Amino acid sequence: MKKERTIKFVADAVRWFDKANGNTYHAVRVMRVRDGAMIFSRFQYGYGDHYQQTALMAMAAAKWLPVKYRGSDCHVYERDNNYPIIWNVRDGLKREALALVGEK
Repeated sequence: MKKERTIKFVADAVRWFDKANGNTYHAVRVMRVRDGAMIFSRFQYGYGDHYQQTALMAMAAAKWLPVKYRGSDCHVYERDNNYPIIWNVRDGLKREALALVGEK
């Protein structure tokens, strides 16, 4: 019998590609569903799905993840817990990524 998926977090990420230098950056905001609390990651370098690792590390630092996943195992949290995070990811402008996390 398959376990019902329970959404515990909603993560919004904006990726920006710096054409002049050929680098990709991202910013992430994570909301905890049960109480609406939010954490933000800073605008930082990272390509592909690196925004997921950034968000999970921020969640571990804020102690939103169980103790078992607060170390180097934070990347397996989703798989072990039936994928409790909804990822809203889009490519955007640098100013959109900065605005997402409240930077200027």
